[in-house]
Amino acid sequence: MMTKGLSLNWQEVCKRLELDPERIYPALLQDLAQLIGSQPNFELAGLPGGASNRGYLRLILNSRAGAFPDSLMIMILRDLDPKQGIEEVVEEGFEITELPFLNVLKHFRKCGVSVPELYHWNPAAGLIYLEDLGDTLLRDALNSADQAQRFNLLERAVDELIRLQLGAGSCADPNFLGFRMRFNPKLLRWELDHFREWALDKRLGPALQDSDSRMLDDCFKKIVTDLLSAPYILNHRDYHIDNLMIKHGRIRVIDFQDALMAPYPYDLASLLYDRDTSLILGDALIEHIIVYHFQRLSEQGYQPLDFKGFRRVFDLCVLHRAFKIVGRFYFLAMVKHKPEYLKFQPAEYIVLGTYLDRFPEFAPVKHMLQTHLPELK
Repeated sequence: MMTKGLSLNWQEVCKRLELDPERIYPALLQDLAQLIGSQPNFELAGLPGGASNRGYLRLILNSRAGAFPDSLMIMILRDLDPKQGIEEVVEEGFEITELPFLNVLKHFRKCGVSVPELYHWNPAAGLIYLEDLGDTLLRDALNSADQAQRFNLLERAVDELIRLQLGAGSCADPNFLGFRMRFNPKLLRWELDHFREWALDKRLGPALQDSDSRMLDDCFKKIVTDLLSAPYILNHRDYHIDNLMIKHGRIRVIDFQDALMAPYPYDLASLLYDRDTSLILGDALIEHIIVYHFQRLSEQGYQPLDFKGFRRVFDLCVLHRAFKIVGRFYFLAMVKHKPEYLKFQPAEYIVLGTYLDRFPEFAPVKHMLQTHLPELK
């Protein structure tokens, strides 16, 4: 949702989104008068980050407004189409009429998941007023913690994940998008092919011989087939240490708009292996948390597989995400002009190589890829 410790002129956020600040500001003033009942004295700061279709402002109230908080987070949307970017995974025949962010936020809050409070939504201006969760990412807390504190932080993150998976996942709601969207063959394969397209073909030129291409294709088909046969449960889809925040000692969840049904260890794979997380955590903590997640689910009555079966699906989820992320970070650098993501590639290549090794049948694939990708060890 935000980048810690940095701020911009708020008009810069609007301009990045190709929105006119002179149109946004009057709508903001009207919203605040409606929320607070008077014209407040406030400051606005823009925050870096956000996707290409949204940005964030922090509004700081210089005078108290009753029980209203001292600051708010304002999400600015460029595109108000509720179907933006999700047609490929939605259940056939289901019409999307509500912004996914708001749809998921309301369901998660109703079911006890620790997401931000929603104060106001101005659909005409594309302004969403949210609880300000501060600036402390779980990443920051982990980096400043000792080993015992890291174990505690990750266990609490898993506890919140289980609240999402089993709590929000069992709240009946026919309009909740997370129940209508799922990893299907098309999406699973598209994410794998993102690696072929951007790590190999677009970056290196047509790199693979026909026999190599068939070998990689067979590997991808195997991953997709096995993940499709795994038990599915509600997942956040990007449940990682840069999408979890800490406020008043509590784990808080952000960037949840892509929630969907997925293989049940998928979010755990994201939590432990996204970006450079595995280097921060280390093997001992990772192995502890894998067992902890399985045991906590089992204690609450959810154990569709024994631990061996769970671990195999988890390993496949890590491998699938590693392929996707390596390709995605090259795409972000080459197409979206965000080279900062390339700093995470060394860690992701380690994950990719390590988890290819967990499947003996993929040894020839790893050897073949190493001839093209010296980064893969």
